[in-house]
Amino acid sequence: MAEYTTANYHDVDDQSGLHFLRDELNCENVGVTVLECEPGWEGMEHDHADEGQEEVYLLLEGEATVTVEGESVELSEGDAIRIPPDATHQIHNGDAESRFVLVGAP
Repeated sequence: MAEYTTANYHDVDDQSGLHFLRDELNCENVGVTVLECEPGWEGMEHDHADEGQEEVYLLLEGEATVTVEGESVELSEGDAIRIPPDATHQIHNGDAESRFVLVGAP
């Protein structure tokens, strides 16, 4: 029988709109987070150079802008963006609620 784990993000503690699934799924090499953003929400500007973690942000609902190294990238529903580990980036939500799936791995 295959070894797998399951989790529902609604069952994970909400940490300011972030639902971290890495521990719930017992992931060893990948992080998975669901981010629910209120209108006008802004994330913290950051990078993952120390961890060597690249990320992919998939916007499931809403509209948002991701600033990468000072360049604004407009996202609509269904758009995804890959961000290299050393790039400074920040999410800026639009005027409506939005929902992202954030995936990161070394």
